[in-house]
Amino acid sequence: MSASAKPVQLGIVGCGNISSTYIATLHMFDFVRVKAVTDVVPAAAQARTGEFGVEATSLAGMLADPAIDIIINLTSPVAHAEISQAALEAGKHVYSEKPLGITVAEGEGLLALARRKSLRLGGAPDTFLGAGHQLSRRLLDDGVIGQPVAGTALMMIPGHEHWHPNPDFYYQRGGGPMLDVGPYYVTNLITLLGPVRSVFGTEKITRAQRPVLSEPRRGDIIKVEVPTHTTGVMEFENGATVTIVTSFDIVKHRHNQVELYGLDGSLVTPDPNNFSGPVELYKRGEEAWERVPDDHPYDRPTHDYAGGLRGLGAAEMAHALQHGRPHRVSAELAMHALDVMTGFQRSAESGRTIAIETRCDRPRPIGRQVPFGSFD
Repeated sequence: MSASAKPVQLGIVGCGNISSTYIATLHMFDFVRVKAVTDVVPAAAQARTGEFGVEATSLAGMLADPAIDIIINLTSPVAHAEISQAALEAGKHVYSEKPLGITVAEGEGLLALARRKSLRLGGAPDTFLGAGHQLSRRLLDDGVIGQPVAGTALMMIPGHEHWHPNPDFYYQRGGGPMLDVGPYYVTNLITLLGPVRSVFGTEKITRAQRPVLSEPRRGDIIKVEVPTHTTGVMEFENGATVTIVTSFDIVKHRHNQVELYGLDGSLVTPDPNNFSGPVELYKRGEEAWERVPDDHPYDRPTHDYAGGLRGLGAAEMAHALQHGRPHRVSAELAMHALDVMTGFQRSAESGRTIAIETRCDRPRPIGRQVPFGSFD
């Protein structure tokens, strides 16, 4: 950033646990600054004020503030569309946590509004910007495993009631493993393999009620309103087919999160829920798997989930706004992922394969020579 350029000013709506990680990540960069935060629970916003020295304000005050360029929407999924719409209508660019909305109609409405008002819209997940996923992308683009044929993407855990202090919303409208954790897997696969042509899926609610196993609500009973186990097949335009499972019903498993299989080899990528991790390659004719070292600016282990790199996509969007280029965490990417994820539900309800109508371009990779703190 030039000495004369002013940092892009941000406002954050929603001050739950992840907001601290977002602010810490964003304040790593000199071209962006969080100006204000707001929450329906004022004490939550005040906590961020005490932690980071940012302003606490009302939503109306934030949307009316001419100094704020981008609204970061960290509310619950059922509120994403409403808050993002209000911000766009107020003339603000918007970066939303995943998913973009909870229905295709919500996503399409936001995308149309952003285009009509010539505003930027983008959203999480942003983990594909991390070192391990950028390395996986380069290996695929270089043809190391040959033409992609198939793959597996498996997110299988016992459920958030084991650790989250208030896990109810994970089992209510807008929740469930596909809309909650599925965005990391689906988005990552799109960035690696390209757009999806069709999907087929099955879904089920394994238990109608689930006891909370975490404090302080241990023993409370959650009524389950959404499927907790989804199995699907994604057919990509490049011909590859990937089997995906997202589940809150699996006690333990021994599978890699993502494996991709080509005509000339196989690739194990990092967990899409993290920014980096081991990348392993097997090439036809070799005797063993090879660990491929990271060589990317966003490869610092302390910058993974626990270390505060969540929010990297919002920084990338702000950088793109400042430099007049397209942002990688695009609304089209988020919309295509939403179309795919909800496609599994439509398939499960109808018993047929669902054609995916939306399309997006793969985000440009981040060059290996780009220094930390930049994206181009």
